[in-house]
Amino acid sequence: MPQRLSILLLLVLAALGSAWILNRIGQEESDTGVSAEYQEPDYYMEDFSTLSMREDGTPKHRLQALYMAHYPNDDTTELLEPTMKIFRVDKRPLYIHADKGWVTENNEIVLLRGDVTLWENDEAGNRSLEVNTSEVRVLTDDEYAETDQYATINRQRTTITGTGMRAYFEDSRLEIIHHEKTVIEQKPST
Repeated sequence: MPQRLSILLLLVLAALGSAWILNRIGQEESDTGVSAEYQEPDYYMEDFSTLSMREDGTPKHRLQALYMAHYPNDDTTELLEPTMKIFRVDKRPLYIHADKGWVTENNEIVLLRGDVTLWENDEAGNRSLEVNTSEVRVLTDDEYAETDQYATINRQRTTITGTGMRAYFEDSRLEIIHHEKTVIEQKPST
């Protein structure tokens, strides 16, 4: 009988040890938010660039990044230092740059985070419009971008600040959702 009791005790200890190890692995996966098997991308590229076209064959937008990694579990793409160039019909292009970015499945949404800057250049190549915020969602099919974060718009001598912004690319229209203030600098006297 004591031999059976010793074997039973060893089996119980082995079961408890296994349960503890499995629980520990589960905690590590939940701490990272991603299961261990999907932490690695299935492919990546450095100096990544892609060009999307309209149905008529004209360019729609170019997406470039220093580094791109694709994750197969949710078919998303992670970007480092992404820049989008948005081509508009009969208008100068818009640019958006961020520290980091993600592209959703089917390339419908580009999420940009960190120091995000949207700008437009004039004919001389100088910035005629600049928007700064911390997060932007670009809906590529709708030619539209939005943020719920604080944003600053600088155009010529005008600065507009507020929380939440919508940008309609083809209309060249920006909206601040919750306006904070507008500052208009005086023209320098000559």
